[in-house]
Amino acid sequence: MKEMLERMRKHFDAQEKLRERVLDASREVIRFSARAIAATHRENQSSADEFLAKARDTLATLAEAVKAEPHLANSGIILAAYQEYGEATLVRALIRDGKLLTPEELSIPYKSYLAALADTVGELRRHVLDLIRADEVERAEQALKLMEEIFELLMEFDYPDAILPGMKRKQDMVRRVIEHTRGDLPSGSESLNVLLSGPSEGSSE
Repeated sequence: MKEMLERMRKHFDAQEKLRERVLDASREVIRFSARAIAATHRENQSSADEFLAKARDTLATLAEAVKAEPHLANSGIILAAYQEYGEATLVRALIRDGKLLTPEELSIPYKSYLAALADTVGELRRHVLDLIRADEVERAEQALKLMEEIFELLMEFDYPDAILPGMKRKQDMVRRVIEHTRGDLPSGSESLNVLLSGPSEGSSE
C-alpha cells in the first residue's frame, strides 16, 4: 500500500512541477509577444523580430514539454500562449507586408488562430489611427480594408461556444471596432487637412 501511494504521489508531484513550468513559459510567451506588438507599432522591425523569435522558441519548448500530457497540451494556458504569439506574428505581417499568415505558417491550433485573428483587428485600428495622425490616409484606408477582410473571414465560422468558445463575442467586437474606425477615417483626415492647410484666406490674424 505504501509503495502504491508513493508511486501516485510521485506522479502528481511531477504533474504539478510540469504545470508550474508551463505557466512560467506561457507567461514568457505572452510577455515577448506583447513586446513584439509594441515594437511593430514603433516600426522597430529588428526588435519585433527579436521578441517574436524568443516567443517562438519558448513556445516550441513548451509544446515539447507537454507532448506526453494531453490534458495540459489542450489547456487554456497553452492555447492562450499560442493565441498571443499568433496575434503578434499576424500584426507584424499585416502591418509590414499587408500579408495574412495561415495557421499552418504559424504552427498554432485553429482555435488560437481565430482568436488571435479577431484580436488583431484592435491592433490594426491602433495602426489606422497612427496613420491618420501622420496624414497617411491612403495607407490608413488600406489597413481598414484588411480589417474588413478579416471580419469577413471570421464570419464564416458560425459555431456554438462548445466548438469555438467566445467566437460570437469576438465577431461582435470586431464589427464594432470596424464601425468606429470607418467613422474615424473621414473625420481624422478632414481635421488633419484643416490643420495642414493653415488659416483660410478670409480669416483674421
